[in-house]
Amino acid sequence: MRKISDKQKKIKRELSKVYMEIQQERGHYCTGCGRSGIGLSHSHLIPRSRRADLITDKRNITYHCLVGHNNTKGCHELWESKERHKLLDYHRNMEYILEVDTEYYFLISE
Repeated sequence: MRKISDKQKKIKRELSKVYMEIQQERGHYCTGCGRSGIGLSHSHLIPRSRRADLITDKRNITYHCLVGHNNTKGCHELWESKERHKLLDYHRNMEYILEVDTEYYFLISE
């Protein structure tokens, strides 16, 4: 089993706290398609691998469904693809990205 560094443990604790706050503050529905219920995932708008400083920024996290209608791609997967423009929250998400990471904004807006 891999040992988790103290730094990663701290990030994991902080992220768990942020996820709990989001759960208490927001409605439990997918911001990409509006569906509510089970199968929601915390989705980072700007990937954790790109901006470690935004991992626990609540504005960088939304609820996206993991599985779409009739077992199609969920909004979480759509957000990570070139089909992100189909999501209801596309423009709002892109405004946030433009504000905090202009380079990434232009990279994904094509």
